[in-house]
Amino acid sequence: MKPILNLALALLLVTSFVSAARAQDMTDAPDVASIVRRMKGAMEPSQPSVRIMTVKVNDRGKFTTRWTVGQARGHSNDSDSMLTVVLGPAAARGIAFLTMQKADGVPVSYSYLPAVQRVQEVTSVAGYEPFGGTDFSYGDLGFVRLGGHEKLDGVETHNSVRAYKLELPLHNNPLFAKVVTWIATDTGLFIERDYYDHNDKLYKKERFEKVTTIDHVPTITRIVMEDVQQGTSSEIEVNSILYNKLAPTELFDPDQISRAADSVLWKNVGH
Repeated sequence: MKPILNLALALLLVTSFVSAARAQDMTDAPDVASIVRRMKGAMEPSQPSVRIMTVKVNDRGKFTTRWTVGQARGHSNDSDSMLTVVLGPAAARGIAFLTMQKADGVPVSYSYLPAVQRVQEVTSVAGYEPFGGTDFSYGDLGFVRLGGHEKLDGVETHNSVRAYKLELPLHNNPLFAKVVTWIATDTGLFIERDYYDHNDKLYKKERFEKVTTIDHVPTITRIVMEDVQQGTSSEIEVNSILYNKLAPTELFDPDQISRAADSVLWKNVGH
């Protein structure tokens, strides 16, 4: 009987210690608004930048598609702007997505599909549609939206990184009921985002990997988006990036994104 009592006492002490440590972590953590603001600043550095990326699409364990993609970020027409355009192969070249966001406004986004040769505004509902058939939606490639209703659910080690765990309920969302996000306590960068459907089942998982400091800016160089329910995934690998590189203003003009893939800018970044 004594060994059983001793074991029970030990388990109780361990549980109490863990609970106390967790409570202390929660007490020491910044308020949620500060965590979210720091995260947005880390994920979207103020410096303009240009990057060349590889996008790979995986269908149930087999890579089916590989694209070279250019992305330019900057400030134009009083808006933070981000353009993403497929540079190759030829069959996908020219697919583009432009999103612009004023300091106090909702993002306005546009897409261009060469097959129909038409620029279209991406509505809030269309933002959940896949970008070029990948597992990344248009919204995933846009600016981080601040929900305003995030809840701090703990401070813990996630994927070997100390992290704040936030939960955000998504009201009136056609696909998701909530998103759970882990944010690194040291860099403020995303570690992982888990999206749950309205039956509280994991729908998709987004992992942010390979953090590299470039020009003194901690930068995520690999993102994996996994559709858990369909068994597919897509990856973004950053091949090269230049910070403080200004992109031509026409790249952030919705009327001109149909020609974005032909910009000489991409050749100056390693494409």
